[in-house]
Amino acid sequence: MRRFPFLALLAVPSLVAAQGFGVYEHGTCAMGRAGVAAARPCEDGSAIFFNPAGLAGRSGIRATAGVTVITASGGFIDDVTLDEFGLDNPTIPVPHAYFTYQVSPKITLGLGGYAPYGLETRWKIDDFQGRFLGYNTELRAIYVQPTIGFQATPSLKLGMGVAYINSGIELHQRADLSTQTVPTQAFTFSTLGIPNGTDFADAALEANGSGFAVNLGAIWQVSERLAIGGHYLTSEHIEYDGDVVFEQVPTGLVLPLGHPINLPPICTLTAPCPIDNVTATQFGPTAALADGAATTEITLPAQFSFGFAYRLADSWMVMADVQHVVWSTFDEVTIDFANASTPDQVLEPTNDNTWGFRFGAEYLFSPKVTFRGGYLYHTAASPDEFVTPLLPEADRNEFTLGAGWRATPKLHLDFAYQNINQNDRRGRVFPVAVGNTGVYEFSAHLFGLTASYTF
Repeated sequence: MRRFPFLALLAVPSLVAAQGFGVYEHGTCAMGRAGVAAARPCEDGSAIFFNPAGLAGRSGIRATAGVTVITASGGFIDDVTLDEFGLDNPTIPVPHAYFTYQVSPKITLGLGGYAPYGLETRWKIDDFQGRFLGYNTELRAIYVQPTIGFQATPSLKLGMGVAYINSGIELHQRADLSTQTVPTQAFTFSTLGIPNGTDFADAALEANGSGFAVNLGAIWQVSERLAIGGHYLTSEHIEYDGDVVFEQVPTGLVLPLGHPINLPPICTLTAPCPIDNVTATQFGPTAALADGAATTEITLPAQFSFGFAYRLADSWMVMADVQHVVWSTFDEVTIDFANASTPDQVLEPTNDNTWGFRFGAEYLFSPKVTFRGGYLYHTAASPDEFVTPLLPEADRNEFTLGAGWRATPKLHLDFAYQNINQNDRRGRVFPVAVGNTGVYEFSAHLFGLTASYTF
């Protein structure tokens, strides 16, 4: 029998870690202004991610906690049948938390937790053609970062953090019996009349890894009104260890008398042959679909941002950032199965580096209320041949609105909304390289809430 196409699913770390699965909403204040924070981070501690230099000069002790809730929708439209297959994504919460403490007028320390990479793509398994590439893909990468901000001169701030990364992947895929080679034969099950899209196996992989990254930042206060700044988050190569579980999916199909399968005592030429008896041979302890350990390696990419903030008047500020993520580091992914009967595989994704352009504004309505808004544009990382159910990604336009409210002298609340409008893009749903066969659609709504308390 031909090897199980689940191997292709393990390409997902090189796919989900792309602009579409890069998460930048790690503070509701910054989210309201489209994530613009390189030159003037918000005061809620989110500078720990956006630019560690922004901690310098933050007085007192401040604790911040918040969440961004992501609701996504979309689907795939087949070129020939015009059938539509919808995403079945759950509502996904992405939390963030920060703690800052000013040691001296020049030094502020901080500790933050955020998740810059990760999301979930889930499809309805019953009728979705792409389930043989993947129907549920999850990635998480949680960064816990001690940070220091330093006021080097009256106009120059510097910052550095070292983040511990805990990352995990969970992947699910079905296998199509019609594409498999009949044991001891040179033809596939499709030649026996087995229909395309006949599920016979389900595969699930869970794996975890860890590592470290460094986050560097600087802010230069050029004048009373103008500041420029930038930050750089290093890449990290992570080794994942986990387990793969294969489960037989009954087909209930029986070949009539006269079939060409001769596998005594499982099937003989003189009796009808239940297909499930044949496929069951692939799930034994030493067979190709035996449960066991699996390892892979990926590189969470480096990213940097650079921008400015300009105060037009006492109540108005405009700002802009450019963000670059080096997804091209995914040039090779090797998948190693402990089971010797399951062939290892080397994948060569060709992701592109991405650019994000962010524009934001703030208006101080009153001493207690601030309004925010912004727009951002992202380019896509996935090349045309990797637009699949694992990550149906394309260029994006996003719009944001937000507000900050000083509820009490010590308690500050921030609210934000973000709309993601992704361009339609042609892609594929079949493991076989037959080209792109339809169009993927995607959009999302994000809602953010953060509370900060100053002691």
